[in-house]
Amino acid sequence: MIVMLQQKQLIGKYSYREEKMYEIGIDMGGTHTAVGLVEGLTLKDRVEFATDTEQGADPYIGELAENISALLGKNRLKMEDISGIGMGVPGSFNAQTGMIEYANNLSFSDVPFRDMLEAKLQKTVLIDNDANLAAWGEYLLSKSSAPSFIMVTLGTGIGCGIVLDGKLYRGVNFAEGEIGHMTIRYDGIDCNCGRKGCFEAYASASALVKRAAEAAEAYPDSLLNDLVEGDVSRMNGRLFFQAVREKDETALAVRDAYARFLAEGLTNLINLLQPVELVIGGGISGAAELFLPQVQERIAQMVYSRASKVQTLLRPARFGNDAGIVGAARLGDM
Repeated sequence: MIVMLQQKQLIGKYSYREEKMYEIGIDMGGTHTAVGLVEGLTLKDRVEFATDTEQGADPYIGELAENISALLGKNRLKMEDISGIGMGVPGSFNAQTGMIEYANNLSFSDVPFRDMLEAKLQKTVLIDNDANLAAWGEYLLSKSSAPSFIMVTLGTGIGCGIVLDGKLYRGVNFAEGEIGHMTIRYDGIDCNCGRKGCFEAYASASALVKRAAEAAEAYPDSLLNDLVEGDVSRMNGRLFFQAVREKDETALAVRDAYARFLAEGLTNLINLLQPVELVIGGGISGAAELFLPQVQERIAQMVYSRASKVQTLLRPARFGNDAGIVGAARLGDM
């Protein structure tokens, strides 16, 4: 564990007290933002709020600053006690210019986000893509030594972070890993990025919930429909997986179709990079036992290297949403 010391403070004549320094890690998702107080690799406390960017970057940054202040106040800390702030944001963030250049799941793009945030907090802020930092946090927390480590996050969209030889791979323009916008169905479903048939449109968590709602409406006698009490707008991942656990035929059919789509994209990723570890994160990874075996079975049939004695280890993430916060807080370690 990394422990940072601010100073030795004299107590009495001969004894000293070492004051600890903390980091702030921020994980900005498409629907929620989590702010955490981190010491080394330990998440000490956190607050969350809804990600609302409809009015632009300024109001969101104001709400973020308020939540950071609340977190510090709750823990009897001041900004002077914070040695660093790191943040994960959706979409393409240019680390040279500090711009969020494009994010299809936010309401703003081409915004000097880092400068705006630093001006508000009066503190240096390190920023990277949210999926990158989830991968970085999972890599650190799991104490992985894999020379090639990839984490795919299933949420509002699909993100991907790649760690090669212990360092994040960012691409020539800091926009690597957007596998959510890899086409898996030519001329398929419209994606909000402007293309058709994107992996994200079929295999994100939000796509799964949408398919489950459509199935519940189409099959009013199903348990899936009973769980939402006939109101498909109430559908969410928790209710869907409850129906899967209870072996509702409608839910199982949705699950099987989802597993095929997810396996399609992951097979492409394995074929391209053949990583040592491929980790599945995001909120629905908590129910991985209900869909990952079906995904693994299909990948084993489709992957080009299926005859090889050495295969990529596919597993669910172990540290949930904490990984994105810790990865953001430890962004300065790279």
